[in-house]
Amino acid sequence: MSNETDTSNPYSTPNSNVDNQIQTRSSIPKVIGIISLVMAGIGLLGAISGLAMSFFMPQMLEAQMNMGFSKSYLIGSQALSLITSLWAIFIGIKLLKYLDIGRRHFNYYTVVAIIMSIVGYFFTRNATENMFADMSPEMAEAATSMSSVTSLAVFIGPVIIIGIALLLNQQRVKDCLN
Repeated sequence: MSNETDTSNPYSTPNSNVDNQIQTRSSIPKVIGIISLVMAGIGLLGAISGLAMSFFMPQMLEAQMNMGFSKSYLIGSQALSLITSLWAIFIGIKLLKYLDIGRRHFNYYTVVAIIMSIVGYFFTRNATENMFADMSPEMAEAATSMSSVTSLAVFIGPVIIIGIALLLNQQRVKDCLN
């Protein structure tokens, strides 16, 4: 009996040059897609409720305006939050489907988030300084230190987003996206 496979025998194992290794996809896009959808859903709810309060509860808008924020900034930031939340939902769906367009849009989203963070920081800083101007020096100093902690928190978000973008842009992750 020969070691070669008999081609006339239908029960013999076929000869092929195919590797039997199963190539697994990276789970990073799927995990980031799920996190993106959850965070975008929370952001969407916040943006919708913020816009609703601005239009249907004018006393809330006035209270925020008394804190030093302009009406256009408040409504504009809520509208921008709504748009970016919808964009993050789009990104999450595309990443769940392992589509490269989700990774590319996440990169664009990262740039927009950094710009929004910097602009938001300066608007918030200006409003806080105006609000603290009428306080006693002791209270203003305590409030300024609290404002510094808030300022630090504003920059933590973009750092996390940059870290996620770096994960998504690894070559092995790019290779598993369509």
